[in-house]
Amino acid sequence: MKLIIVLLLFFTTIFADDDHDGRHINKELSHLDLSKEQNVEIREILHDFRVELKEFEIFKKEIEKRRKDLFLREAFSSDELDKLSQKLDIKAREIEGNFLSKMHSMLNLKQRTRFINHFDDWEVK
Repeated sequence: MKLIIVLLLFFTTIFADDDHDGRHINKELSHLDLSKEQNVEIREILHDFRVELKEFEIFKKEIEKRRKDLFLREAFSSDELDKLSQKLDIKAREIEGNFLSKMHSMLNLKQRTRFINHFDDWEVK
């Protein structure tokens, strides 16, 4: 019986879906060797970032709906489509820039050097 449980746990771990729809944020920052104060502040930064990402997802769905509606109209406007895409890009860069600015102010040079190895993980899409 114990063997079966161990095997089930083993296979569950191996085949678990870690992607979380591609929106998973790696909160494990131990490679940065954060101080206790930094850890507290960065937890708050990450919390705010997650909240902004959730709001962005809602905004993105609204923009996508408007783009679909635009395409279904009798007359298509590529200018309107461009404006919607720009709104989405501007919002994404704003969230990303705000997050990176806060992280930059919290990390020393050595920590920032380590942080940039995972820079793409923080891109807002």
